[in-house]
Amino acid sequence: MTAYTLFSGSSGNCIYLEQKNTRILVDVGGSMRHINETLKSLSTSLSEINAIFITHEHSDHTKALPTLAKHLSIPVYCQREVAKEMYLSLLAKSPVEAAALARMIRTVEPGNEYAVGSFLITPFKTPHDSVDSQGFIVGDQELGIATDLGHVSQTVRRFLTGCQSVILESNHDLEMLYNGPYPPYLKERVASGNGHLNNGESAAFSVDLLKHGCRNFTLFHLSEENNTPTLARGETLGSLTDLGAAENVDFTLNVAARYEVTRVL
Repeated sequence: MTAYTLFSGSSGNCIYLEQKNTRILVDVGGSMRHINETLKSLSTSLSEINAIFITHEHSDHTKALPTLAKHLSIPVYCQREVAKEMYLSLLAKSPVEAAALARMIRTVEPGNEYAVGSFLITPFKTPHDSVDSQGFIVGDQELGIATDLGHVSQTVRRFLTGCQSVILESNHDLEMLYNGPYPPYLKERVASGNGHLNNGESAAFSVDLLKHGCRNFTLFHLSEENNTPTLARGETLGSLTDLGAAENVDFTLNVAARYEVTRVL
């Protein structure tokens, strides 16, 4: 399996997975054109995508879906309440696009395994302030994906523990958030248990994951206003090396680029 993050952050999120002749996107939070151009840099295109898995309905994860629905018939896998929210929101703007999207939807239940070509994908619930939110396990814990979560719930811990590789949110530095430009209500929302995972929480969980066999970490969904790649990477790296582990010997650590392709696997 190969895996790349195509872009990451509040401006848009998209992950590309490929195995044998199967190609999957996790989230499509950019324009259709941008996604297609980025895929071409990996010698593929949207016309070759077999399925799209959606974590939740927020626009930085779903922006391209209305346009995709008009032009391509790619199955979209998401939870039922997310499908309903996306459909009703789009129906008010474009009934034609809403009907096209409805035809693409395949609803999933957390904990069940779904086969798409050579992939087996298992969704699991994540705590986030959306109508519903999920992460994914790819294969037999070959890769775990958790993009938006306010805290590491017992469900998240159970599913990600034992994964060989993880794409894990490290959204904000608490000091930058509290001293930054966001209004108080937004600071409270981001830092809440249903908001986004901060660097310290991500680093602490990475230590637990390393103890249970994870060897490949990609930090994801960094805030442009409230974080930097240096801060996020430094906190996780420090926590892992404090455990006595050596980078590029016991583990690898990457930060998903905001606007560029980042290799995960």
